[in-house]
Amino acid sequence: MHFKGSLPRSRVFQGRVSASASRQVRPLSLGKRDLFIQNLFSSIAPRIDILSSLFSFGICNLWRRRVAALAQVRSGEHVLDVCTGTGNMVLLLAGNVGTAGSVTGVDFCEEMIAIASDKARHWNRRLAGRVAFFCSDAKRLDFPDGTFDVVSVAFGMRNITDTARALREVRRVLKRNGRFVCLELTRPEPPWFLALYRFYLFRVIPFVARIVTKLDGPYRYLPKSIYGFYSVAEFKQVIEACGFSQVRVHPMTWGVATAYEARR
Repeated sequence: MHFKGSLPRSRVFQGRVSASASRQVRPLSLGKRDLFIQNLFSSIAPRIDILSSLFSFGICNLWRRRVAALAQVRSGEHVLDVCTGTGNMVLLLAGNVGTAGSVTGVDFCEEMIAIASDKARHWNRRLAGRVAFFCSDAKRLDFPDGTFDVVSVAFGMRNITDTARALREVRRVLKRNGRFVCLELTRPEPPWFLALYRFYLFRVIPFVARIVTKLDGPYRYLPKSIYGFYSVAEFKQVIEACGFSQVRVHPMTWGVATAYEARR
């Protein structure tokens, strides 16, 4: 699949996700999709860390560490974490930038930013001065061109309504030859594993989440967001089409998650 001219936007909410993924979702305008996703994450912000660790059996933390290693952050560098959520990637990377470097986390969900800021204050006072959090839309980042040495995105790209626009913004704020790393939930390939995965994703996770959160929407959205997003090969092509080079793909845990790395 080749992308020429204007790139397709993220395919979340478009068409039928799968036969077992519940009923068809009506297409929404970009603005309404943004508001839907913003409200969805606001509703689960206080519980998202616990639920993410629970549903991934703690493996999500290993995935983040792998991506942090791929970023190769060095002392004195300035790092941006987009769709930072509760700031887990920021706190992982902050130990590598030294006293002269910095790590900034941005998210368009105020509740997430509030939790991330509070977490950073209590996590390690020695690193507090290197970390900052702001509300910002990934499609319109509030930073000048060429600001950062590294930009990371963990579990956020499939939730952005215009993927290509967000990637171009990432490239814009990166310095020349800057590094981009991305961690995303993806569809596994081994046939022997796929049936179990789909049952767990579409049935078990929403059922347990509904009991814990008393909410129905957020974890019904999760499988749809995974199956509505690009395949690994397609997303690699989108990254390349947005001007990045040296794009590499690293499947993890039979393809349940995938790490991407690229250069500006």
